[in-house]
Amino acid sequence: MRVFANSDIGLVRSVNEDDYCVFQNPNNDWLAVVCDGIGGNAGGEVASHIVVSTLRDAFLQAPAFQKDYEVNQWIHHQLNKANDAIFKQSSQDLNLKGMGTTCVGIMITKTSSYIFNVGDSRIYADYSDGLIQMSEDHSVIAQLLREGKITLDQAKNHIQKNTLTNALGIWHLFRIDINKIQSNYKYILICSDGLHGYVEHNVIQNIVENSKFSIQDKVNHLMLEARLAGGLDNCTIILIESDRMEESYD
Repeated sequence: MRVFANSDIGLVRSVNEDDYCVFQNPNNDWLAVVCDGIGGNAGGEVASHIVVSTLRDAFLQAPAFQKDYEVNQWIHHQLNKANDAIFKQSSQDLNLKGMGTTCVGIMITKTSSYIFNVGDSRIYADYSDGLIQMSEDHSVIAQLLREGKITLDQAKNHIQKNTLTNALGIWHLFRIDINKIQSNYKYILICSDGLHGYVEHNVIQNIVENSKFSIQDKVNHLMLEARLAGGLDNCTIILIESDRMEESYD
């Protein structure tokens, strides 16, 4: 497996509130996570870092996972722990009041791949039939689209484009989507909305699937496209190339 990740502040923001991590633990399991902080000032940056640190520290000491329910329980426990830590810190510091973060990621064990999501950062899997969004956005726009109340064109400039319905650190109760996915993907792309919110899906797919680019080139080209689209937000990308890629093309 090959991985490359990067984060860019963009052209407008004064602070990069995104955070990410990619780790392999002693059990040879992998964890890759992207968090997009919200709350302004230093709040978003603090919230995203709390989640990444919580997951990283726990994952490096995690037992070998044998069953699906063990992964499910571990993810729930760690994200609830991170949620409580953000909420507690924001309650104790008025400058951090209201901070929160999205969180999206994948855990890859010897036998399976598990994705999880809170918020509107995304995870995509590139299978033989193309690049597929695997996570569901927890946002007002996504809800309106699901209900058929707006079109995709209307969503692009909607007044509530960046309004979340779910995040870590804002509420005691929050929603965690956890799914086991087929492991015969060629690539996994994890990103904040600084990429998917401004760069068209077909552009992202063409870069990810471009056989002339190295994995580092692909991430750099995606970052460039986000800047060419205005660089209006922080942009964080993790791209994972599977060892099974060659056989998936056959």
